[in-house]
Amino acid sequence: MADELEIDINDMSQEKLVEMVMYYSRCMNHETDELVDEFNWKVHRKNSGEPPVMSNVLEEWIDIFKYWLSIGQLCGFDPAEFLEEFHRKSDVVEQRYLQEHKIKIVGNKIIGVDIDGVLADYPRSFVEFINERANLDVDPSTITSYNIYEQLPITAEEGRRLKHEYRESGQKRFIPVLPGAKKFLEWFKQNGYTIVLLTSRPYDEYKRIFADTMYWLEQNNLPYHMILWDEDKGQRLVDEFGDNVCYFIDDVPEYVSGVAQKGIESFLVNRPYNAGSEIHNESLVTRVDGVLGALNIIKGENTHESASTID
Repeated sequence: MADELEIDINDMSQEKLVEMVMYYSRCMNHETDELVDEFNWKVHRKNSGEPPVMSNVLEEWIDIFKYWLSIGQLCGFDPAEFLEEFHRKSDVVEQRYLQEHKIKIVGNKIIGVDIDGVLADYPRSFVEFINERANLDVDPSTITSYNIYEQLPITAEEGRRLKHEYRESGQKRFIPVLPGAKKFLEWFKQNGYTIVLLTSRPYDEYKRIFADTMYWLEQNNLPYHMILWDEDKGQRLVDEFGDNVCYFIDDVPEYVSGVAQKGIESFLVNRPYNAGSEIHNESLVTRVDGVLGALNIIKGENTHESASTID
């Protein structure tokens, strides 16, 4: 239909794109109303309850499809992208359903595990992305602040633009897994713990992040039971599961201190950007060099084994 209006989608301003998407969306909504009306749903009308004329329904459905297809053409989506996103979205819907309706937290053995900086090698992957896109050569290990941009020879505006590209590009599907992550999670699964992964990734803003995260977990065979998405990860974990939480592990001192305040044993993974950070509730917080360091301690507590016996 975009072709019928002689629109050059390869030479279209942002303003024109918005105008046309709005136009086609409104047309599609109108056609949807006409399709519904074919089913004689108004109880006060004389023909209420009569079967619809299916040839009319088909015609209205085709009209909807043409406008729907035109929106995809305007945005430059190709068939391969459509199929990939269709299957990815289907997986996301299934996972959301499982988490919201079918997963039941049983027992009192829950571990909360952060993703980025604990299981996934972030921010290294983002810094390497910036190096490639901005033609830089920054050593990710030199990033010693949570504000990455202030340590790079780029403006804050350029940094935000690159972060947007990073999230849009699907790079989160390919973040390297930190050493010991799979072994760490497998031990908890085998020992009857419910593994709750935690992340502040903005999937509400970038819808694909949910699917990209699931893809990453599946491709790396990382076991888990559910994912909580929240800026205040630690508080959300406590709010949802309370006293059932046995352990918490993160790379952000504020989150770790907050959860420890609730009496939950917590671990802070040492990273260059949290070195020297103040930790509150220190009696319940242990710094570890990685997830296996935490596992050494936990296994020793639970089985009275020496930490050095972990394999």
